Amino acid sequence: MKKTLLFILLTCATLTANAYAPYFDIKAKMVGGGIIKHSKHLENTVKNPVFGAELNIEFLPQGKYDWESYYKFPIIGLGLMGMDLGNPEIFGQAFVAYPYALIPIVRKEHFYFQFKVGMGLAVLTKTWEHCATDEGVNSPNANAAIGSHVNAFIPIGLNFDFPIAKGWAVTSDLMFNHISNGIVIQPNAGLNMINGFLGVSYRPNWREYMMPWRDYVRPLPRAWSIDLCASGGYRELYYKDNRGYGIFSFRATAYKQMTNVYRVGFGADIFYDGVFVKQGDLLGHLETQYKRYEIVNDNFSYKWRVGISVANEFVMGRVTAGIHWGIYLFDPIKDAYPNGTNPRYANKVTGKEKRPYPFYRYDPDKEDGWNYFRLMLKCRIVDNLFASIAIKTHLQKAEFIEWGLGYSFNFKPKKSRTDMLYPLF
Repeated sequence: MKKTLLFILLTCATLTANAYAPYFDIKAKMVGGGIIKHSKHLENTVKNPVFGAELNIEFLPQGKYDWESYYKFPIIGLGLMGMDLGNPEIFGQAFVAYPYALIPIVRKEHFYFQFKVGMGLAVLTKTWEHCATDEGVNSPNANAAIGSHVNAFIPIGLNFDFPIAKGWAVTSDLMFNHISNGIVIQPNAGLNMINGFLGVSYRPNWREYMMPWRDYVRPLPRAWSIDLCASGGYRELYYKDNRGYGIFSFRATAYKQMTNVYRVGFGADIFYDGVFVKQGDLLGHLETQYKRYEIVNDNFSYKWRVGISVANEFVMGRVTAGIHWGIYLFDPIKDAYPNGTNPRYANKVTGKEKRPYPFYRYDPDKEDGWNYFRLMLKCRIVDNLFASIAIKTHLQKAEFIEWGLGYSFNFKPKKSRTDMLYPLF
């Protein structure tokens, strides 16, 4: 699956970069920062600041495609980074490769201010298996943050460039960086970092290059479309089980293109998650030692959930990225928690908890709740066929990664203009 992700990312980056070659910038930066202590385990294991170095190549826009104008001609880059994570005995080092986009906010002669976002892969030298595995996840000698060598890497932040001489510039970034495997392999608390970058940039062909501009551009049709996508994956439930389960999802979403860069959608989702086997503080044979849920029977119907969702997505040529928010309409395990998890819904006689549909109050540290989120990246392969990768979460807690293949049905609008004065939105 990691190879599939790398293939999707590099394919999207290559297709986009082809519109930009041969003009490019080369950047070299130092990296410094720290890991956010978002769990008790990290409070015990985070010791020193993060430091490292990064090398980038950034392909400059040439204005060949309409979508470049919609985003004020963004820059597409590829980054290679190495970091020491501040506790070599526990976390080791991270080596990262990722494509990204720099979307202009302010672009002046001597000052560039840009939004930076990307997605890639991080290889870490130390995992749970390399440290103390018999002392518990909160031990200062354990690595409960990272369960696998290969992980997803998600950077989001701000870029600042200051041109100072012919082809040369001072460059800096302020970034939030996330590393985890999406609980494919447990334990997986993940690493969240705030990092600063400072370095230099050089443009070899600075004499020939001029930033493009177009006064007129064809708008994206304000049309409806329907996406159908089937996804699958794999995840572990509990680190002591040493066992994985299959997951599957299917979604159907109707989209309306609202602007040249943004579309909104309304959809239905079906989820299958194999982790919902017999489990809990029960007698008899149990398939897992996990006790978050209390499922008394290994019933096939317990593994299914159905929901409806609202999709917010941004379109950049072949690539679409966005966030979906949904609510469960069918959730057979919403009450499958030990008594006392949510006492406000407990029966006064039996103590059994029964939560209402569709909304109820809950503690996200103790139960999944009534809503879900999906962070989505899609890349159009050919015509209406697209590949997707998404991570489904309950608030801040990841549930699983979905690897999907889908098809779009596009409907022509009743009226369409061929040209208009360029607006960003």
